[in-house]
Amino acid sequence: MKKQNGLKKIRLSFLAFMTLFILNFGVVLDITVTQRMWLIMDIYVFLLSMFILIRIKLPSRKQILISLLFGVLVFVSYWGLSIFSSIKGSLLTILCSLAVFSIFNRYDHNVLKLFRTKIVSSVLLSIFIGLFVGIVLGVINFYFMSISATPNLRISIKFFLISLSPAIYEEITMRTFMYAYCLYLLNGEINTKIERFACWFMMIIPHVLIHTPDSFINFGLISGVMTVLLYVVLFGLPFAFLQKKRDIVSAMIAHGVVDVIRFCLFGLPL
Repeated sequence: MKKQNGLKKIRLSFLAFMTLFILNFGVVLDITVTQRMWLIMDIYVFLLSMFILIRIKLPSRKQILISLLFGVLVFVSYWGLSIFSSIKGSLLTILCSLAVFSIFNRYDHNVLKLFRTKIVSSVLLSIFIGLFVGIVLGVINFYFMSISATPNLRISIKFFLISLSPAIYEEITMRTFMYAYCLYLLNGEINTKIERFACWFMMIIPHVLIHTPDSFINFGLISGVMTVLLYVVLFGLPFAFLQKKRDIVSAMIAHGVVDVIRFCLFGLPL
């Protein structure tokens, strides 16, 4: 019964997200519908992470320090661009990291690892895998973006700093945390295909959807759905696969590499 309730709560969580996603199209503000959806997602994970931290005690001192380090790196990533984004991204990263560690400390299995193992060779392998996957996906992303935009190579430390935001903030708050939240609702047990699918689904779909509202508005429903499917296959699924089958850091590196390649060739989407 508890497992069924857990699946039901996951479905309700996604239903709540989709309701906000749809209602967002009817809101009229100065920012774009996609920008509003990012803010909605931020509020969504903020509330869920606060709920977890209230229900479960804080993680260990070492894990708190790691969470703070992630927050500092995200804060630095927006240095000179947006103090609001720096503070918001940093705060959410810290809260979600703390919640993730607290949940993973509670269960003995089905948890994601920051690094697969602490052995130096394994750490180096995770870094290599992240770089390799990031370069491959970055080249694919370059091909698709070059269809509608002209590349202009510019290498700047600013681009490398900003790539820390998708690498850390997005991977932690919108992927690792969503998985950890599902694990919490399932009481640490993921045994059936439906349970595994629910966890993979929540790791991928909400994060993909918040990138796409403007595609639905500008190009229609069919094009929007195709964009969602493309993002799932090319980015959401590979990053989730790395987190699940390797470790969180490899996914962070891959995500960061994809974005830094994009920034250096096509500039910032700001």
